[in-house]
Amino acid sequence: MNRENTTTQSLYRLSWALVVYTIIIIAWGAWVRISGSGDGCGDDWPLCKGMAIPTGEATKTWIEVSHRYSTMLFGFLVLAQLWMFRRVFPKRHPTRYWVLATLLFTVTEALIGRLLVVYGLVHESTSYARLFIMPLHLINTSLLLFAEVMTAESVLFGERAFRPLTPSVKKAGIATFITAALLLTTGAVAALGSHLFPSLSLMEGITKDFAQGAHPALRLRILHPTLALILPFTLWYIFSNSTLAVPTRHLSAMYRSFSYAMLGMLVIGVATLVTLAPVWLKLSHLTMANVLVVLATRCVFHTLRPRQ
Repeated sequence: MNRENTTTQSLYRLSWALVVYTIIIIAWGAWVRISGSGDGCGDDWPLCKGMAIPTGEATKTWIEVSHRYSTMLFGFLVLAQLWMFRRVFPKRHPTRYWVLATLLFTVTEALIGRLLVVYGLVHESTSYARLFIMPLHLINTSLLLFAEVMTAESVLFGERAFRPLTPSVKKAGIATFITAALLLTTGAVAALGSHLFPSLSLMEGITKDFAQGAHPALRLRILHPTLALILPFTLWYIFSNSTLAVPTRHLSAMYRSFSYAMLGMLVIGVATLVTLAPVWLKLSHLTMANVLVVLATRCVFHTLRPRQ
């Protein structure tokens, strides 16, 4: 293997390591919310109670601080990735565009985090603004993961020729994207409702959802499990009518992996609902959702740029 190939392989592995690190950060951010540590630094940002490193503070402050510093490190890693790619890959190489997209969603993620902290949309806040910010937060992290995976795959496979797609396949892709966005939006609302208004039983939770004067986060959370049950049938209908021919065994295996992961996600979702969302299932649910984003992105990439 020559030096150029060695460098490319190293950048490929490092890019995928960054994807894994992102999933860990997202899970830790969920723990910040679940543990009630979102207000650990008050309304200070990016400092914490006026200090870079707070001393003598409660545990929840350190949970929040550790999340901030882990995301700060992520930002520096993305900048380093951008610098390396500009040195290694020529102009117009797709890695350059996708790493810029990664940087863009990193910046918007930081701004959303600042918004949550500065306006106190954390912990037990029942502000209606959270109904808009939390879905935006989840969709942005998903787009960030999408851009990262597209960046990583472009390192090795970005110079392959694009596969021409039929109009039906393009429509299927748009319909799938809209369906996924709706699922993410309702998922964020459902998680918010469960966090703010926990129940002792499934029946109590259902009663709260339909009670007069119930918070919108409760009234709307039924949409998420409903859409989650409909999604597999929706995807099957979309792709069975899109004349998408899977060109290789390699890509076919990717689609199977995504299908199995989606079934696993359904099992986790049902378990989360029935068991009233214990912490470990909440984190498993979110992590599995991120894994699905990663697998779906690989399917997208290798459908657009199939192996020859």
